[in-house]
Amino acid sequence: MGHHDHHIWDREPRRLATFKSAVGELVGKFGLHFYLASVFPEADRGCLLENLITTNWPDDLLQSYRSTDMFSQSTVVAKLKESVLPVSSEELLFARAEKQGVVSKIAGVFYDDGFACNLGISLHDAKGRQYLFMLSGSNCSEAELADLVFDLMTALDNLTRGGSDLKLLSRREIECLRWSAAGKSSEEIAIILSLSSHTVTAYLKTAMKKLDVTTRIQAVVMAYRLKLL
Repeated sequence: MGHHDHHIWDREPRRLATFKSAVGELVGKFGLHFYLASVFPEADRGCLLENLITTNWPDDLLQSYRSTDMFSQSTVVAKLKESVLPVSSEELLFARAEKQGVVSKIAGVFYDDGFACNLGISLHDAKGRQYLFMLSGSNCSEAELADLVFDLMTALDNLTRGGSDLKLLSRREIECLRWSAAGKSSEEIAIILSLSSHTVTAYLKTAMKKLDVTTRIQAVVMAYRLKLL
């Protein structure tokens, strides 16, 4: 990753590492597989690699972008220029299959299940700088999209603002802890909050990690001590 004026966090590896970890956890929490975070490409800066912040895309997929102009060729980016709403797409400009995939409409490139569904999300930091998140998976649930966007906003704000308070819990993490304190199981909390039990468990796990504890009961006690509940 090159050093540019807009990449002010390049000189802050801890903040970047925290951001990578946060985005990676979100991908798993919402049942997705791949993520990419970058500065939003502009006409004079359209190459993916010069805008890239972090990604877990396979190396061969990243190399495919070296010879293309992401700004002019990405349908997702074009749509995000016209709307503030997240964009979903079944097509990624390039992808690859680990085994056997479905041939795409673009030059016979293969897609694997990890890129069957793609979400493009545009966010701004406090100074108005625009960023692009591309999240991919075998299935994308629109029901939990609002929570996903909010959590991405939190991660981006911590990166660009330099927030270091890792004890801050998200709204959903607090809700899950509150119902857990009331004696509800993950399955019961899922019904109450209209989430999947997998997502509820993921929220509780990330809450425990942030609070530096190993059980739900300890997390509830610690959250009460910190006056988070």
